Amino acid sequence: MIRLAFVVLLMVSLSWAGNFTPDQESRRMSLPATLSDSLPWFAVREISENSLPFTRSHLAKIARKSERTALVYFATWCIPCRVGVRRLAENFEELQKNKVSVVLVNIGEQDENLVMNWVEKNHATKFMVIGDPFKRLTEGFGLVKENEKISLPRTIVLDKKIKPLFMLGEEGRDWPQVLWSK
Repeated sequence: MIRLAFVVLLMVSLSWAGNFTPDQESRRMSLPATLSDSLPWFAVREISENSLPFTRSHLAKIARKSERTALVYFATWCIPCRVGVRRLAENFEELQKNKVSVVLVNIGEQDENLVMNWVEKNHATKFMVIGDPFKRLTEGFGLVKENEKISLPRTIVLDKKIKPLFMLGEEGRDWPQVLWSK
């Protein structure tokens, strides 16, 4: 059963990747109504040695120091996520120059070692990584309904006051510049 689920997920990822052409712009998506004014309260954990709590208040502190903050949703099995996160890592200095903070949000995976190995392999250790195994940042934000799966990649861009500005689906040729563009 686990193998079947893995094969299905792999096929879905590959079929999506096959439709992607890097010469397209990143796809903007409508924000859910629950995110129209601000982010709802949440509590998850940082994936780190200390496994510290990460709440809306923690995110607000990060956002105040930046012009924009990107919540970049990913999973270790998602091929397009790997490409997008690598491009973020390659553009780390450009992100800093444009005052964009990045928080990587792992969805649904309980094995923190697997997640951190993936982050290291993709050269993204400079970014904060949080885990969302219980869907606080997907169902709680209205990105999916209860028990639905989120399509990846997905990014929510916030301003200094953690007000959502826009949401992105597929990452195109303008990734990651789209994160700081007006």
